[in-house]
Amino acid sequence: MQTAELSNVTLGERELSHKGARMTYVRSMTFLAGAAAVLLATLVLAGCGGGPGATAHAAPPTAHPAPPKTASGHPATVDVANNSKLGKILVDSQGRTLYLFQKDSGSTSSCTGACAAAWPPLRSSGNPVVRGGATASLVGTTARSDGKPQATYNGHPLYSFVMDTKSGDTNGEGLTAFGGTWFAVSPAGNSVRPPAPAAPKPRPQPQPNPIPQGNGGDQDSDNNGGPDDGDGGI
Repeated sequence: MQTAELSNVTLGERELSHKGARMTYVRSMTFLAGAAAVLLATLVLAGCGGGPGATAHAAPPTAHPAPPKTASGHPATVDVANNSKLGKILVDSQGRTLYLFQKDSGSTSSCTGACAAAWPPLRSSGNPVVRGGATASLVGTTARSDGKPQATYNGHPLYSFVMDTKSGDTNGEGLTAFGGTWFAVSPAGNSVRPPAPAAPKPRPQPQPNPIPQGNGGDQDSDNNGGPDDGDGGI
Protein backbone atom coordinates (compact mmCIF):
# COMPACT_ATOMS: atom_id res chain seq x y z
CA MET A 1 0.00 0.00 0.00
CA GLN A 2 2.80 2.37 0.87
CA THR A 3 4.63 1.34 -2.29
CA ALA A 4 1.56 2.25 -4.40
CA GLU A 5 1.25 5.61 -2.68
CA LEU A 6 4.92 6.32 -3.26
CA SER A 7 4.53 5.45 -6.93
CA ASN A 8 1.55 7.78 -7.22
CA VAL A 9 3.54 10.55 -5.56
CA THR A 10 6.48 9.98 -7.91
CA LEU A 11 4.19 10.08 -10.98
CA GLY A 12 2.58 13.24 -9.68
CA GLU A 13 5.92 14.91 -9.22
CA ARG A 14 6.94 13.94 -12.74
CA GLU A 15 3.73 15.43 -14.18
CA LEU A 16 4.24 18.58 -12.17
CA SER A 17 7.83 18.73 -13.40
CA HIS A 18 6.69 18.40 -17.06
CA LYS A 19 3.94 20.97 -16.57
CA GLY A 20 6.37 23.35 -14.92
CA ALA A 21 8.81 23.02 -17.80
CA ARG A 22 5.99 23.58 -20.31
CA MET A 23 4.82 26.70 -18.44
CA THR A 24 8.36 28.00 -18.26
CA TYR A 25 8.73 27.53 -22.06
CA VAL A 26 5.42 29.29 -22.77
CA ARG A 27 6.32 32.16 -20.45
CA SER A 28 9.73 32.53 -22.12
CA MET A 29 8.17 32.63 -25.58
CA THR A 30 5.58 35.17 -24.42
CA PHE A 31 8.32 37.36 -22.97
CA LEU A 32 10.40 37.18 -26.17
CA ALA A 33 7.38 38.05 -28.32
CA GLY A 34 6.58 41.03 -26.10
CA ALA A 35 10.17 42.24 -26.23
CA ALA A 36 10.19 42.00 -30.01
CA ALA A 37 6.95 44.01 -30.20
CA VAL A 38 8.42 46.72 -27.94
CA LEU A 39 11.59 46.89 -30.05
CA LEU A 40 9.58 47.17 -33.28
CA ALA A 41 7.41 49.94 -31.82
CA THR A 42 10.56 51.80 -30.71
CA LEU A 43 12.03 51.61 -34.21
CA VAL A 44 8.79 52.84 -35.78
CA LEU A 45 8.59 55.79 -33.39
CA ALA A 46 12.23 56.66 -34.05
CA GLY A 47 11.70 56.53 -37.80
CA CYS A 48 8.64 58.78 -37.61
CA GLY A 49 10.33 61.33 -35.35
CA GLY A 50 7.81 60.75 -32.58
CA GLY A 51 10.21 61.30 -29.69
CA PRO A 52 11.63 64.65 -28.62
CA GLY A 53 14.75 65.48 -30.57
CA ALA A 54 14.31 62.50 -32.84
CA THR A 55 15.40 62.92 -36.44
CA ALA A 56 13.20 61.56 -39.20
CA HIS A 57 15.04 59.78 -41.98
CA ALA A 58 13.02 60.28 -45.16
CA ALA A 59 13.50 57.98 -48.09
CA PRO A 60 15.68 59.47 -50.85
CA PRO A 61 13.56 61.30 -53.45
CA THR A 62 12.92 59.56 -56.70
CA ALA A 63 14.66 61.26 -59.61
CA HIS A 64 12.37 62.54 -62.33
CA PRO A 65 13.59 63.68 -65.75
CA ALA A 66 13.39 67.43 -66.30
CA PRO A 67 10.64 68.46 -68.69
CA PRO A 68 11.78 69.56 -72.12
CA LYS A 69 12.33 73.30 -72.53
CA THR A 70 9.76 73.43 -75.31
CA ALA A 71 7.05 72.18 -72.92
CA SER A 72 7.84 74.26 -69.83
CA GLY A 73 4.19 74.87 -69.06
CA HIS A 74 4.44 78.63 -69.62
CA PRO A 75 2.95 80.73 -72.42
CA ALA A 76 5.32 81.15 -75.34
CA THR A 77 6.58 84.58 -76.39
CA VAL A 78 6.27 85.87 -79.95
CA ASP A 79 8.37 88.95 -80.61
CA VAL A 80 9.55 90.88 -83.67
CA ALA A 81 13.19 91.48 -84.63
CA ASN A 82 14.69 93.48 -87.44
CA ASN A 83 16.92 90.96 -89.19
CA SER A 84 19.80 92.25 -91.28
CA LYS A 85 19.02 89.80 -94.10
CA LEU A 86 15.24 89.38 -94.03
CA GLY A 87 13.91 92.54 -92.42
CA LYS A 88 11.25 92.29 -89.69
CA ILE A 89 10.55 88.67 -88.68
CA LEU A 90 9.00 86.80 -85.75
CA VAL A 91 11.34 85.51 -83.02
CA ASP A 92 10.90 83.72 -79.71
CA SER A 93 11.80 84.93 -76.20
CA GLN A 94 15.50 84.19 -76.87
CA GLY A 95 15.55 86.05 -80.18
CA ARG A 96 15.64 82.89 -82.30
CA THR A 97 13.91 82.96 -85.65
CA LEU A 98 10.45 81.40 -85.88
CA TYR A 99 9.45 79.53 -89.04
CA LEU A 100 6.35 78.23 -90.76
CA PHE A 101 6.22 74.94 -92.68
CA GLN A 102 4.54 75.07 -96.08
CA LYS A 103 3.56 71.42 -95.81
CA ASP A 104 1.30 72.12 -92.81
CA SER A 105 -2.41 71.93 -93.55
CA GLY A 106 -3.89 75.04 -91.99
CA SER A 107 -3.15 74.96 -88.26
CA THR A 108 -2.48 71.18 -88.30
CA SER A 109 1.21 70.38 -88.04
CA SER A 110 2.75 67.91 -90.48
CA CYS A 111 6.09 67.89 -88.65
CA THR A 112 6.56 65.00 -86.19
CA GLY A 113 9.29 62.56 -85.18
CA ALA A 114 12.66 63.38 -86.73
CA CYS A 115 11.17 66.49 -88.28
CA ALA A 116 10.15 67.85 -84.88
CA ALA A 117 13.64 67.07 -83.55
CA ALA A 118 15.20 69.27 -86.24
CA TRP A 119 12.42 71.90 -86.17
CA PRO A 120 11.18 72.00 -82.53
CA PRO A 121 7.58 73.24 -82.27
CA LEU A 122 7.05 76.37 -80.21
CA ARG A 123 5.10 75.00 -77.22
CA SER A 124 2.71 77.13 -75.20
CA SER A 125 0.38 76.37 -72.30
CA GLY A 126 -1.98 79.15 -73.43
CA ASN A 127 -2.16 82.01 -75.88
CA PRO A 128 1.40 83.23 -76.54
CA VAL A 129 2.54 86.55 -75.14
CA VAL A 130 3.15 89.11 -77.91
CA ARG A 131 5.85 91.77 -77.88
CA GLY A 132 7.26 94.30 -80.26
CA GLY A 133 5.27 94.58 -83.44
CA ALA A 134 3.54 91.19 -83.17
CA THR A 135 -0.27 91.27 -83.38
CA ALA A 136 -2.16 89.77 -80.43
CA SER A 137 -5.19 88.85 -82.56
CA LEU A 138 -3.00 86.62 -84.77
CA VAL A 139 -1.60 84.37 -82.01
CA GLY A 140 -3.19 81.14 -80.84
CA THR A 141 -2.49 77.47 -80.19
CA THR A 142 -3.18 74.19 -81.94
CA ALA A 143 -3.15 70.62 -80.63
CA ARG A 144 -0.34 68.45 -81.96
CA SER A 145 -0.57 64.71 -82.56
CA ASP A 146 0.64 64.10 -78.97
CA GLY A 147 -2.21 66.24 -77.62
CA LYS A 148 0.09 69.02 -76.43
CA PRO A 149 -0.41 72.61 -77.62
CA GLN A 150 1.76 74.43 -80.14
CA ALA A 151 1.80 78.18 -80.69
CA THR A 152 0.41 79.51 -83.97
CA TYR A 153 0.53 82.87 -85.74
CA ASN A 154 -2.01 83.77 -88.39
CA GLY A 155 -3.02 80.09 -88.33
CA HIS A 156 0.54 78.83 -88.99
CA PRO A 157 2.15 76.49 -86.43
CA LEU A 158 5.47 78.01 -85.37
CA TYR A 159 8.85 76.26 -85.17
CA SER A 160 12.47 77.06 -84.40
CA PHE A 161 15.48 75.43 -86.12
CA VAL A 162 18.25 73.52 -84.34
CA MET A 163 20.93 75.00 -86.60
CA ASP A 164 20.07 78.52 -85.40
CA THR A 165 22.41 78.74 -82.42
CA LYS A 166 22.03 82.44 -81.63
CA SER A 167 19.66 85.32 -82.15
CA GLY A 168 19.74 86.67 -85.68
CA ASP A 169 20.50 83.28 -87.29
CA THR A 170 18.22 82.40 -90.22
CA ASN A 171 19.86 79.15 -91.35
CA GLY A 172 16.46 77.53 -91.95
CA GLU A 173 15.19 80.21 -94.31
CA GLY A 174 14.16 78.78 -97.68
CA LEU A 175 15.29 75.23 -96.83
CA THR A 176 13.34 72.31 -98.27
CA ALA A 177 13.24 69.42 -95.80
CA PHE A 178 10.75 66.74 -94.69
CA GLY A 179 8.58 67.29 -97.74
CA GLY A 180 8.16 71.05 -97.62
CA THR A 181 9.88 74.42 -97.55
CA TRP A 182 10.51 76.47 -94.43
CA PHE A 183 10.22 80.25 -94.23
CA ALA A 184 10.58 82.91 -91.59
CA VAL A 185 7.34 84.67 -90.65
CA SER A 186 6.58 88.37 -91.08
CA PRO A 187 4.69 90.41 -88.44
CA ALA A 188 1.69 90.22 -90.82
CA GLY A 189 1.80 86.40 -90.54
CA ASN A 190 3.09 85.66 -94.03
CA SER A 191 6.15 83.77 -95.22
CA VAL A 192 9.25 85.88 -95.68
CA ARG A 193 10.97 85.06 -98.94
CA PRO A 194 14.69 85.56 -99.26
CA PRO A 195 15.47 88.69 -101.24
CA ALA A 196 16.03 88.16 -104.93
CA PRO A 197 19.66 88.40 -105.95
CA ALA A 198 20.61 91.75 -107.35
CA ALA A 199 20.50 91.94 -111.13
CA PRO A 200 23.96 91.98 -112.66
CA LYS A 201 25.14 95.39 -113.73
CA PRO A 202 25.06 95.87 -117.51
CA ARG A 203 28.40 95.62 -119.18
CA PRO A 204 29.70 98.99 -120.30
CA GLN A 205 29.37 99.66 -124.01
CA PRO A 206 32.67 99.99 -125.85
CA GLN A 207 33.55 103.58 -126.51
CA PRO A 208 34.38 104.61 -130.10
CA ASN A 209 38.08 105.08 -130.79
CA PRO A 210 38.76 108.79 -131.36
CA ILE A 211 41.79 107.97 -133.48
CA PRO A 212 40.87 107.54 -137.11
CA GLN A 213 41.37 104.06 -138.36
CA GLY A 214 42.44 102.77 -141.79
CA ASN A 215 45.82 104.52 -141.62
CA GLY A 216 44.14 107.89 -141.23
CA GLY A 217 43.43 108.01 -144.94
CA ASP A 218 47.02 108.80 -145.85
CA GLN A 219 48.08 105.17 -145.93
CA ASP A 220 50.85 105.70 -143.36
CA SER A 221 51.18 103.61 -140.22
CA ASP A 222 50.32 106.14 -137.54
CA ASN A 223 46.54 106.48 -138.17
CA ASN A 224 46.87 110.24 -137.73
CA GLY A 225 45.29 111.44 -140.92
CA GLY A 226 46.53 112.82 -144.20
CA PRO A 227 49.33 115.17 -145.21
CA ASP A 228 48.01 117.91 -142.95
CA ASP A 229 48.74 115.90 -139.82
CA GLY A 230 52.27 117.26 -139.79
CA ASP A 231 53.98 113.95 -140.23
CA GLY A 232 54.94 114.62 -143.79
CA GLY A 233 52.83 111.77 -145.02
CA ILE A 234 54.81 109.30 -143.03
